[in-house]
Amino acid sequence: MNYSNEYNLGEAIAEFLEKYHLKDGYVRVQITKIWNETVGKMIANYTKKVELNNNKLTIYITSPAVKNELMMLKTDIIKQLNKAIGKELIKEVEIR
Repeated sequence: MNYSNEYNLGEAIAEFLEKYHLKDGYVRVQITKIWNETVGKMIANYTKKVELNNNKLTIYITSPAVKNELMMLKTDIIKQLNKAIGKELIKEVEIR
């Protein structure tokens, strides 16, 4: 069968999430994966937990040195993660 309105599965899911305003909730569930893919393996190894609530991303880091480096890169972190998400969802970053 060949329909003119065929979608691939990814497009169909994206449209569904957007139509029913579920994209933000989906991102909250997937934020650890998005964080790990965005910052890379080295920083991901020092990440204990990542939470997204009310446009605020809280990152729990196990290394004081990595924590200090990330504190200086907050603006870049917000830009990169929002780019990966595809919208301006993250407004603030807290590193603990």
